[in-house]
Amino acid sequence: MPSASANTRARLTSLLPLLQLIGATFMAWRLLSLATNCAYPAMVVLSESMSPAFERGDVIFLSNWKEQVEVGDIPVMWFEDYRLPMVHRAIVVQYDDDGRQSILTKGDNNDRTDEALYPLGQTYVYREQVIGLVRGYVPYVGWITLAAQELPWFKPLLAVGILVFSVFPGLRRY
Repeated sequence: MPSASANTRARLTSLLPLLQLIGATFMAWRLLSLATNCAYPAMVVLSESMSPAFERGDVIFLSNWKEQVEVGDIPVMWFEDYRLPMVHRAIVVQYDDDGRQSILTKGDNNDRTDEALYPLGQTYVYREQVIGLVRGYVPYVGWITLAAQELPWFKPLLAVGILVFSVFPGLRRY
């Protein structure tokens, strides 16, 4: 019969695949960030403001290689001191006298432009406030993230489930 320390060692060893998965996920995210020139290469849509282009729960993919935003592009802006980014379509693009690009945005499902959502005193978004442009999306995949944010019991349940299946690999066979 194995000793208690051998059982503990076996259970800790069974956690290695989980730790490898976590490490690989972080590395993949960093590689994706480098490839897209964007700190946040994927995001979950949180509102219906861009419907029908994107729906709540869709995952959008960003890239930040394009230097200039054009009318029709969908920039993602994250203003300093704002908790969440904003994803809306560029409807007006102009250049200031100093060559700085100014962008007016509007959600496809909104009646008004976004000026009221910009930082105080700002009537346009500047290119340097754009963290990326939407390049694609996958519908519905983000609902698990929304559930984790909105259902208080979901995260602990998910964590316990992952831990149980990692520590007790024999359960996976059933």
